Amino acid sequence: MYETWEELENGIKDCNKCKLCKTRNNIVFGVGKRDARLMFIGEGPGADEDAQGEPFVGKAGKLMNQAFARIRDK
Repeated sequence: MYETWEELENGIKDCNKCKLCKTRNNIVFGVGKRDARLMFIGEGPGADEDAQGEPFVGKAGKLMNQAFARIRDK
């Protein structure tokens, strides 16, 4: 369907396939290395993610970062 990340991102900017389109402020596409070996995909953006347009920036994201830091430090 999409050949590149840029095509995918552009393809969802005006998406209206679910009810989120009625209340969202931003598309929360993702950040980070596009060629990463591991990717985390959230179920749906929370209020903080919607406001900032970036994934995992709310409470759950902070908790996730703390958990990863503990794993990394072992």
